[in-house]
Amino acid sequence: MKVLQINAVYGHGSTGTIVRDIEYLCVQSGIECYVASPDLKVREAKRGYVIGNTLDHKLHALLSRIYGKQAYYSHIPTRQFLRWIDDVKPDIVHLHNLHSNYIHLNILLRYLAEKDICTIVNLHDCWFYTGGCFHYTSAGCSKWLTVCKGCPKQKQDTPSIFNKKSAKILADSKKFLLAIPHLYVIGVSAWMAHEALKSFFKDIPNYVIHNGIDMQVFRPTPSDFRQRLDLEGKYVILGPANKWLLPVNKDVLIRFVQQMQTDEVLLLFGVWATSQLKYLNSLNIPEGKVHTYGYTKNREELAQLYTMADVFANTTREDSLSLINVEAQACGTPVVTFDQTGPKETVDDINSFNVPVGDVQKLYEAIQKVRKQTSADTVGKCVQFVTDIFEVIDNYNKYIELYKNIYEANHSSG
Repeated sequence: MKVLQINAVYGHGSTGTIVRDIEYLCVQSGIECYVASPDLKVREAKRGYVIGNTLDHKLHALLSRIYGKQAYYSHIPTRQFLRWIDDVKPDIVHLHNLHSNYIHLNILLRYLAEKDICTIVNLHDCWFYTGGCFHYTSAGCSKWLTVCKGCPKQKQDTPSIFNKKSAKILADSKKFLLAIPHLYVIGVSAWMAHEALKSFFKDIPNYVIHNGIDMQVFRPTPSDFRQRLDLEGKYVILGPANKWLLPVNKDVLIRFVQQMQTDEVLLLFGVWATSQLKYLNSLNIPEGKVHTYGYTKNREELAQLYTMADVFANTTREDSLSLINVEAQACGTPVVTFDQTGPKETVDDINSFNVPVGDVQKLYEAIQKVRKQTSADTVGKCVQFVTDIFEVIDNYNKYIELYKNIYEANHSSG
């Protein structure tokens, strides 16, 4: 059996790591796995192919920015790629993220339909079944259910100078994807898979395979972070800066800090831009209540940061799943998260909790509940929860089983 994965990146980032992990398991299972990406790191794959070049990617991005149509350019690199696929002759093509200015989607999909190649669409976000946006929940938009027009995210996700061609993008996606005779959809969360069933994917075989994490890396890991960051004797509430510092969470942050006790500190990590620090300073938060930390150097340091914290608080408004919640619990740190979209599935509501999105009072109360009940036993249960549901090898072996089932179902007569 031959499987071809296509993704925007390889070996790094969430989807790039997933692709590499699946490739590894394919090799272990005797499956020939090919990987195609615009990312030069794909050369490290056993059977890798680089789609296009830097000049083409930049031109694609420029045209997308002007005309509001992503994945409608890169004609020549896409046709060159299809000639390579002709040589490979994959039994299954696994589509991950294709929205990074490197491929002409309709040409690729038409090819897959004409060649009748079994195709898996992996929903890492909502892009495949919308008019070009990655998520729509926070915007309160449901136009993707019918005809995308007057996009409320004109300046977000894939911003464009002229009006986004959302209606055409949605119509094309439906036309070309549903033309593929053997099509399958995978959601990285039950929420994601369920949303797809509301779309034109409603009659397509639909599966849920949660993203997984490497528990050899994300595990309780001691460090000297408390000493280095002058946090000894403090109750540390760790949070991702890119969520807490969203303008929509401005009131959440201000009101949350107002409730904090004198020995509590909110530590925001991933703060790297001067603009973020200026924004934080503009909120006139009492000194000492909020500390910041930049990006961690590697996953091992991130595990140390998670372990050091007393609780992990995530004010995400929309996520396909939110692996940072999972990583923190794997390190023994309870999590409190907003419940909207996929993050709700990342906690057990026994040792870690979800609360209504934007509800500051419920957020703080849940953190206090964690503070009162945390013990060696609850820490162990956080780790066990992750082990049972999000362990990387267990989860990604489900892809291998799906590959085998699809192959056998479509080659049984041979």
